[in-house]
Amino acid sequence: MRKNNEQIFLVFNTSHLGDTLLCNSLCQNIKRLYPESKIVFIVNKPFYEAALYQKDVDEVIVFDKFGEHKSILSRIKFILNFPYKRADYAIVSYRNNTNSLISRLIMSKKIIEYNKKTIPIPMQEYFINLLKNITDKPLYPVPIKFEADKCLPEHLVNFFTNDKKYIALCTLTTNKQKDIPIDTAINLIKLLTQKGYTPVFMGAGESARQYSQVLAQNGCSFIDLIDKTSVKEIGIVLKYCEALISADTGLVHMACGVQTPVVDVFYLKETVTQWAPDENLYNVSVIFENQTAENICNKLEELLAIKTA
Repeated sequence: MRKNNEQIFLVFNTSHLGDTLLCNSLCQNIKRLYPESKIVFIVNKPFYEAALYQKDVDEVIVFDKFGEHKSILSRIKFILNFPYKRADYAIVSYRNNTNSLISRLIMSKKIIEYNKKTIPIPMQEYFINLLKNITDKPLYPVPIKFEADKCLPEHLVNFFTNDKKYIALCTLTTNKQKDIPIDTAINLIKLLTQKGYTPVFMGAGESARQYSQVLAQNGCSFIDLIDKTSVKEIGIVLKYCEALISADTGLVHMACGVQTPVVDVFYLKETVTQWAPDENLYNVSVIFENQTAENICNKLEELLAIKTA
């Protein structure tokens, strides 16, 4: 609850993993400008841990929009029981009519909302710029910081040893047009193995399981972590890896948050501006053409050379 003279900032983002993580630069700027503030992150249930372990987030409230809070009555109850009514600021960081309505019904004093007219700019920059509605002070594009520890949970310990070099691989997204083609992934895994790396295949759901089966049927050797990791555990695994190779998905921003190098492979060039990590903030290589396994491997080795320099 609120302390005396404490300013409450509500940050609403009930979208996906990447969106949730990209809000961390916003949260860090809030805390820098208002060090005595309390930042309360309202997040979709599956990504609770993505908000919980962010730097400068003080409290997380779950809005389970597809489960517990799906019905109108349950949303009314959520509003009635909301512990931070009349918050000083409610920042609706991404387009969402429900979040906008909630911020009003809990009587937030100042509401700052997503404005699609400002897009396309990088989403990390966009989230930070929301603070221009309340301050003229400088805002800084600080790196995402996800603060999970490096202690593997017991069910993952046996997958990793200290004598191997691991490369995380995430090929699937929520949009098939953005996925790394299976033939590219097969060639990529074989190249990585030849170079002495152990690929770690990450993802969730039936599509990922089927994809990993095809990889195995084509002679690929890799650690299969499909459906074996929570959000926090993803961060821990990425810390254990030398780098992540990924399609344009939330794991890219998680890797950035734990300072793991990333090769980010785009197949929709028009999405690069908004969603590619800032190469000035992170050890990242963004590929939006020549997405061959050979070129991806070359970019990976360039990144790892920078890491060890």
